[in-house]
Amino acid sequence: MNKILYTTAIISFMLFMTIAHFVYHGLEIFGEEYLLKNLNSLHFMEIFSVIGTEIVIGVASIILILFLWWVKKDYEGIITVVVLVAGSNILNKAVKGLMERERPPFPHGEEGFSFPSGHAMVGLVFLLVAAYFISKEVSSIGKRITVFTLAVILSLLTGFSRVVEQAHYPSDIAAGFLLGYSFFVLCIFLYEKRS
Repeated sequence: MNKILYTTAIISFMLFMTIAHFVYHGLEIFGEEYLLKNLNSLHFMEIFSVIGTEIVIGVASIILILFLWWVKKDYEGIITVVVLVAGSNILNKAVKGLMERERPPFPHGEEGFSFPSGHAMVGLVFLLVAAYFISKEVSSIGKRITVFTLAVILSLLTGFSRVVEQAHYPSDIAAGFLLGYSFFVLCIFLYEKRS
């Protein structure tokens, strides 16, 4: 991994901490209420919410782990997937418990705290780790870029679908992406150091 990824991970974490500061202290985030109230007309995006569910990520993670075990015999890769997916889920719940931000006051049928979004954070982490291992099987740089681009687009759609559903504030989604990306880069750095 190169210095650009490390730098973007550090910047990402600093931006996460900035948003967390605003949220923790109840400071207004510009445009957040407007987006929350006006994006709910984009109902077609709600279908992407399923990508960030625990069942979809769990089943897809098992498939990725079986591939790494059966085909690649990459045991460090298996540990990395488990640490990334399970670890990001645990980290997400821990931060939610610290922040205790209530969900938006709309009917959405969700329970638990809001900040940061688990769909955005764990969804991004899983899609990036899947793209990482898939891209290792692809020879051309163009195809690798395509794999990561698709992962990022699906992550964005998954995250923003939660604002459309009014289950999360936009800052919850942004924070989930930022913290998830930082965690992903850290774990992949450790994986590459060991393999």
